[in-house]
Amino acid sequence: MRFVDKITKSKYFQKATETEFIKKKMEEVSNTPLLLTVEVQECQGTLAVNIPPPPTDRIWYGFRSPPHLELKARPKLGEREVTLAHVTDWIEKKLDQEFQKIFVMPNMDDVWLHIMHSAMDPRSDLGSAPVAPVAPVAPEVTKDSDPSEPEGLSTGGI
Repeated sequence: MRFVDKITKSKYFQKATETEFIKKKMEEVSNTPLLLTVEVQECQGTLAVNIPPPPTDRIWYGFRSPPHLELKARPKLGEREVTLAHVTDWIEKKLDQEFQKIFVMPNMDDVWLHIMHSAMDPRSDLGSAPVAPVAPVAPEVTKDSDPSEPEGLSTGGI
């Protein structure tokens, strides 16, 4: 990247970017969609799954050792598929390295599970379920109590 930075900072590059032809070509390149399709052909290894005790809403998983991973990268620049083996091999190697960094222990990834949430959790759909309103309960009136007196202060007919 330092090499590219040096080129872009040079006065010759700066002068070249000011020409109309170069400006037009740079705009075409910058507006070209870049698409990367990755196919996992094989992933073989020992996967560890960690289910922590409650309260939890996640399950953690990771490979105990680096798995055997076969990827197929298919980059596309605009409508053209990039078929250069050097480019696709480099992309596959970088993806494999990232996979190792994220999914091989001591690193693990996690999955949020909806079913592990309580009804009170705002993230849970269970908490948004309609609840029937509760009718207020009238205080119980006995023969000895006066309904106009606050509860607990009844004189008991004295």
